Amino acid sequence: MRIIILIKELIRKFSLDKETKGQLIFTTHESNLMDQEIFRQDEIWFAEKDINGSTDIYSLSDFKEHSTIDIRKGYLTGRYGSIPFLGNLQDLNWHTYDTK
Repeated sequence: MRIIILIKELIRKFSLDKETKGQLIFTTHESNLMDQEIFRQDEIWFAEKDINGSTDIYSLSDFKEHSTIDIRKGYLTGRYGSIPFLGNLQDLNWHTYDTK
């Protein structure tokens, strides 16, 4: 949990620094970073594969959530889609690919 606190503080510092002349773009699977006190809704994006294997990306702002909503809880319950695959790994057909 300490690493999450450290990451949140780094993001806050970068965001609040008036001298910042760039942007910070990163990707993570860490749901504890889904925090509307740190990020605006248009700064949180989801990626989800469709049935054809193509990736769709969309913003939290598409859902027009109130700023007090616990988006982490909503994400983990599937409210925004883009939930991790938790089924049988054989269904991914990884075994059909020879990596050697």
